[in-house]
Amino acid sequence: MGGRRVVVANITVVHTSMGSELDANKLAEALIEKRLAACVQINGPGVSVYSWQGEIEKANEWYLTIKTPAHFAKTLLLWLEKHHPYEIPEISWSTCVCSLAYGEWAADAVDVRK
Repeated sequence: MGGRRVVVANITVVHTSMGSELDANKLAEALIEKRLAACVQINGPGVSVYSWQGEIEKANEWYLTIKTPAHFAKTLLLWLEKHHPYEIPEISWSTCVCSLAYGEWAADAVDVRK
C-alpha cells in the first residue's frame, strides 16, 4: 500500500440553538471576538418541536455550528453554558478529524496570545 500519508488534526464541533437571528449573531460574534471559536456557522430559521414543563412546544430557532480546536473545547463549553440565554440550552459536541491545515488555522484563530 503505497501513496501519500494523510496528516490530520482534531477539532471539536459544537451545536446549539438560539431563539432569534439577532441572538445567534450576537453569540457568534462574541465567540469569535473572545477567540473561543475559529468559526461559527448560523443556519435557520427552523422549527423545533419539544416537550417543556409537560407541554408540547414549537419554536423558530437558529442553529449554530461552532468550531474550535479539540484542546480548547472545555474552555468554549464552559463559556457557552454560562452565557447562553436559554435556561437549559442544547449544547452538544463531537470531536472530529480534520485536515492538518484546517486544524492549524483553527488553533491560530483561538490563540489568545495574539
